[in-house]
Amino acid sequence: MKILIQILPFFLLLFPINLGAQNTKDSYSSSSVLSSGDWLRIAVTEDGIYRIDYSKLKQLGMMNPSNPRIFSNNFGQLSFFNNDPKPDDLKELSIFTFTGDDGIFNEGDYLLFYGKGTSRWIYNDSTKTYEYLRHNYSDTAFYFITSGSTPGKRVKPVTEPSQTASDSSSSSDALFIHELEDLNLIKSGREWFQQIINIDINPGFSDILLSEKIKYDIRVAARASVPTIFRLYEGPTLMKSIQVQGVNLFNNTGTYMQITDSTGSLQPGSTSPVYEIRFFNNGETGAEGYLDYITLQGRKSNSFTGFLAQYRDSKSVAPGRITRFIIPSTITDANVWDVSDPFNAKQINLTITGGNLTFKAGTDTLKTFIAFVPGNVLIPLIKPAAIPNQDLHSSEPADMIIMTHPIFREYA
Repeated sequence: MKILIQILPFFLLLFPINLGAQNTKDSYSSSSVLSSGDWLRIAVTEDGIYRIDYSKLKQLGMMNPSNPRIFSNNFGQLSFFNNDPKPDDLKELSIFTFTGDDGIFNEGDYLLFYGKGTSRWIYNDSTKTYEYLRHNYSDTAFYFITSGSTPGKRVKPVTEPSQTASDSSSSSDALFIHELEDLNLIKSGREWFQQIINIDINPGFSDILLSEKIKYDIRVAARASVPTIFRLYEGPTLMKSIQVQGVNLFNNTGTYMQITDSTGSLQPGSTSPVYEIRFFNNGETGAEGYLDYITLQGRKSNSFTGFLAQYRDSKSVAPGRITRFIIPSTITDANVWDVSDPFNAKQINLTITGGNLTFKAGTDTLKTFIAFVPGNVLIPLIKPAAIPNQDLHSSEPADMIIMTHPIFREYA
């Protein structure tokens, strides 16, 4: 959901602020990694493996790109509460560098890193469902690349458990959200909607398990003087009806529209289901129907065809469990990384046999894996302008901070 921002003449934080007090003294950096060196900014809008060629870094003017290092503090949207945990400065990511026969990162070589967008799927272990946390303020995450005198963090092979696998996994969670941030109906807050009459919802699922129900979460709204109905269809089959109560259209200070949430599960009728949401106005031609979002959580059979694919299996999680993962594929140059910790990606030791990619992993917690081939990954946007050196961490403590638009600077 978007935030509606209004520019005020100036905004005062009317309380003492210590720029070094957001974390404990031991965890707060005394200086920023951006305080020295040459830096370029990388824009990332979705989760995936990203590739940067050595020649691209030279083209952008990086003086000595032979020891590339990438930093970020992309933890998703920060909490609205000032005392919740937050990242401190920029943190280095593990990257993979292809260096050819000479072992030196130079012409013809490339690097790979795992980047994330700004929004997150958060798994709730108590409800066994995923919750989508949308970033209200940005659809782009930024990573920062530099090059030093020595190599930085590199993707290392994961240590495979020596124990025999106690579980086998050949399926994973399929996740989808439709949320078009189009209208802020009362011109206030973070609630944005999409006006609809009929709308197709194609989650792009394939190989959905027909034996597993698809969990859904739908949020709709209507402005009408009579009760209205939203209906969810898969093909001609009615899957769910959601009724929304009417409002008093002539009350200028009352409820503008009614919002209704609906959660439940659906039995898929296809391995690649496509849905439609229809709004029924109950005879009131001026009635307006809106969709906030719909999320879907199903189960799919694993496969890898050479395109980027992520795998999460919430059913594999159990204390002390060792799971053998099976991904049917005929791709012989496939790579799989464990990206459960986005800052410390690890190379999985794959066994490729019998048309399957297989490996073992401890699944005490939910793991995220991504399969790819280096020649078919994402290319990030790199801003051509160098980032000026900056060192906010070394600033003296401030008693007050004033944030203002430049045209109001004199008055602030």
